[in-house]
Amino acid sequence: MKRILLFCFFSAFTGQLSSQQTVDKALQTLNEKFSQENIYMLTDKDLYLSGETVWFNAMVFRNFTTSDLSTNFFVEIYDRNKKQILKKRFPVFNGAVQGSIQLPESLSEDVYFFRAYTPMMSNLNEDFQYLKQIPVYNPDSPKKLVADKTSSWTATLHPEGNTLIQGISSKVAVRLHSKGKPPAQWEGYVIEKSNPEKKISTFRGFDGNVGIFTFTPEKDKIYEAVITDNNGQKNTVALPKAAETGVSLQVISEKDNIRYKVQNTAQSFPFYTVVANIGDQLVYKAKINQLKDVFQSIPTNQLINSVLQITVFDDKDNVLASRMCFVMPQNLLVSVPEVTAKTLSVEKRKLNSFEIKSMKGIPNYSVAVFDPEDKKSLQDENLLSSLWLSSTVTSKVDRPTQYFSEKRNVEALDALLISEQWKMFDWKEIMAGKYPTIINQSSKFISYKGRVTLNAKPAAQQNLIMFVDGDQSGNQIFEVETDSNGEFFFDNMIFEKPIKITYQINGANAALKSRTNVFINPTNTFIPLKKELPAVENYQLVDRKSSSEIAQSAELAKTIEARRSKKEYNERITTIEEVKIKAKKKSLTEELNKKLSSPLYSSINEIVFDFVNENQSAQSSPNILQWLQGRVAGLTINYDGGTPTPYIRQGKANIYLDEMLMDANSLSGISSANIAMVKIIKEGTVGMTGSGNGAVLIYTKRGDTQAPARANNMLTMTDLNFFVMEGYNQSEKYPDADYGNSELSKISYDYRSVLYWNSSLETEEPNPAAVDFYNNDTAKKYRFIIMGSDNENYTPVYYDKILP
Repeated sequence: MKRILLFCFFSAFTGQLSSQQTVDKALQTLNEKFSQENIYMLTDKDLYLSGETVWFNAMVFRNFTTSDLSTNFFVEIYDRNKKQILKKRFPVFNGAVQGSIQLPESLSEDVYFFRAYTPMMSNLNEDFQYLKQIPVYNPDSPKKLVADKTSSWTATLHPEGNTLIQGISSKVAVRLHSKGKPPAQWEGYVIEKSNPEKKISTFRGFDGNVGIFTFTPEKDKIYEAVITDNNGQKNTVALPKAAETGVSLQVISEKDNIRYKVQNTAQSFPFYTVVANIGDQLVYKAKINQLKDVFQSIPTNQLINSVLQITVFDDKDNVLASRMCFVMPQNLLVSVPEVTAKTLSVEKRKLNSFEIKSMKGIPNYSVAVFDPEDKKSLQDENLLSSLWLSSTVTSKVDRPTQYFSEKRNVEALDALLISEQWKMFDWKEIMAGKYPTIINQSSKFISYKGRVTLNAKPAAQQNLIMFVDGDQSGNQIFEVETDSNGEFFFDNMIFEKPIKITYQINGANAALKSRTNVFINPTNTFIPLKKELPAVENYQLVDRKSSSEIAQSAELAKTIEARRSKKEYNERITTIEEVKIKAKKKSLTEELNKKLSSPLYSSINEIVFDFVNENQSAQSSPNILQWLQGRVAGLTINYDGGTPTPYIRQGKANIYLDEMLMDANSLSGISSANIAMVKIIKEGTVGMTGSGNGAVLIYTKRGDTQAPARANNMLTMTDLNFFVMEGYNQSEKYPDADYGNSELSKISYDYRSVLYWNSSLETEEPNPAAVDFYNNDTAKKYRFIIMGSDNENYTPVYYDKILP
């Protein structure tokens, strides 16, 4: 992934750049070794019933673009007492994650906390891990959830640049903090404590979060802000005492420039250093020899939408003032896919067909279509607000989406950022070399570190032969040499089902076999949550008087009815012969794949072409690789020296023939009539010794298409010890409603809130991607959500519209 650092520039306007590199080196170390990642997660619903499945699409970001650090994603669920209910691990592909979590049927009705993080995030500040409360209902629970509409608030006051200085006009942000829903309207005024009748300045809240006023504090005076909401609640808050001298920082964020002015009423310094950073990337640095009462400019034409921190240092690298602002709030750069309706109907259970135009450099989209009456949380938080705001601040922000909507108030966003402080790192700490301790390494995909002992001592420089149990597919043999400590390492593997591996040291006799042991540990693992969970918001648990009282909202009622209709749908689908035939056909391909593929030549994200049970019409292609051209998004066939050669996302892919690594030239004599199956794996290692550039695997027909016999069969190796490598948790396919069959159309009702869900809709120019779904019984409009990342242009991909 390209970095914002490519956009960085340095500017000096009143002298030469300082030779002091402490700031630069501190940020460089932070970026290279301790870079902070952030997560946005979209769940299919806002509330669930016990026993239901939670589907989610997530994105992992770093420095406001998708992260290239982590390939592992951990999800945990806690109850309000911090008891862990379950945990899952899923792979990350190009910064995107998809998964599903089956909630236990016995889960008591309550609010639960969903925690998500990557290995790197587990080493750093836990405030940046994803943590969200989700209500789960269960009519059999003795207690029920009810909405808690009570709300109280407090307020804090934040001078621009963190300091009030006597005699200098300053903006002051007024920030409201509420556990529940903040007041719809609020206002206030500023007084001098000894003269409370005189209003020095007045203000109104921009929204439920923040307001702002400007005033000039005088010497030895104490000021207070009096704040009243539309419900009559009133709070009085003292302003920080104005300092006699100090350094102030004023910032104005415009479309083309960020303008700043530094003023100092204290002692003069030989020079000042002004630094601006986006995440842990340095984007601006200037040395000022003499302060002037004018604004200086930071051009924004090479920057991206993001939160920028501006910091003023003295000549000894002490922080004098700092301020956060948003880059180009007037011009949000978002890649918006084009959606075209081919067949559009809002009639009950009618088929809808849409096309999404492919965009250069974006291999896939995450697409969801909701009934607009549901998924209300998208009005509060979405991809843009999570990426650009929530991931940077730790304070609770009410409805952060409002700051990035078409009707956004850029002054309100600026005031909000005045009220926040930079949370990603502390300048004093990183410049002193105080960095976190890395415990959970960010290895590629599934990774294991093993240690071999012989007679309870490290078996150094020994060849360990490992036998992978391939079930019906045959058996694989691998050999690895231990290092001087008797250790070995496997990484970049992608698989789901546990893999059993028996082993022995090469040449060991029967006596040595029994004294050889292998101990393995995953390099990426779950890390317990250290901090306390936040208090539950907006809900109370009360005694249940009757089961009928479960219906607390229209959304919950629809969820209950949707589960009933899903049960009826599943019962009917088992009686439909056509569906049985489809399922049987699918199972034949799965059976063929299971017969021919060894565990380490399989992957979660594989694409299989069955030449035994399906007519692939490949006879006219002179080469199987040429036949693959255009059939798999992200796979291209280039000609290296005249030989068709597969490339997966610009990287040369390995070619395997019957799971033996081959050169592309070796395929020229293989007829498609002799091919049983072709499989494409886009990510991770194939086998234990392959590269991570992906692979094209070709399997030939052998007798009854059983897998080819393996050389050096180890079935004669008996009484061996073994270990098991655990894989990723399996993600279920989202269930689709298919009313193309008349029998299915007879179900009583359809209250689905999610009409379409595809975590990875693959695209390839110039062909558009197709989206087909059936309406439920009530929706009169459709809310399309499309997410992704345009890493070539450093912009998020986001589409959120209600159609028609």
